[in-house]
Order: sequence, then structure tokens, then C-alpha cells
Amino acid sequence: QQTSGEDEVEFSDKDEPDGDGDGSSDCPTVRAPLTSLKSHQGVVIAADWLVGGKQAVTASWDRTANLYDVETSELVHSLTGHDQELTHCCTHPTQRLVVTSSRDTTFRLWDFRDPSIHSVNVFQGHTE
Repeated sequence: QQTSGEDEVEFSDKDEPDGDGDGSSDCPTVRAPLTSLKSHQGVVIAADWLVGGKQAVTASWDRTANLYDVETSELVHSLTGHDQELTHCCTHPTQRLVVTSSRDTTFRLWDFRDPSIHSVNVFQGHTE
């Protein structure tokens, strides 16, 4: 009899990692935020890191995406143009490219590769 991988997964409510109880772990736990990136007027639905780890992009129900410098907590760019709430954002792993999707049935490709030009391409997505 074959079983699915789901049957073999164990879940735990414990907050502490398994071990000998001395609190040591290979992965450190951050219990307080290092910074707070503020400027959205609505729910933040998604976030992603730009290549290099010094900037992050967030997508919000306020119809904007924001690009932040995480070292200074400054808003670098507010990415506007969607007509409805954003549903997701994602960055390219090696290029300074961001894609945002919205309930307005479009997705936009934002290009930050040239610091002097910040272009955007709009694509028609799904009809619903």
C-alpha cells in the first residue's frame, strides 16, 4: 500500500525546537523586529527581497507597491498605476525586476536595472 507524503508529516504546537533544552539552535530566533517599514494605507498582502538584500518591495490593498531601502527604512519608490488592490509581488532572483499583480486583471513589470530610468510594462492578465 502506498501512502502520500502528507501522512508522514508530523505537526507540533511547540515553540521551542527539539533538542536537549539548553536553548541552543543552529538557526537564531529574532523575537523583535529589526525595523518597521511604514507608508501603506492598506493591508500589506505580499513582500519580497530585491537581489542584494538591501531593498524590499511590498504590495498592498491600497493599490500601490513600495520599494524600501531596508538599511535606512526609507521609502525609495511608490509604484502606482494599478486600478484595484494588489494581490502579489515578486522579484527576479538576479536582476532588479519586480512584478506586481492586481485585482484589476493586470500585472506590471517594473524595471530598476538602470538607476536613472524606472520603466514599467503593463500586461493584461486574466479576465476575472
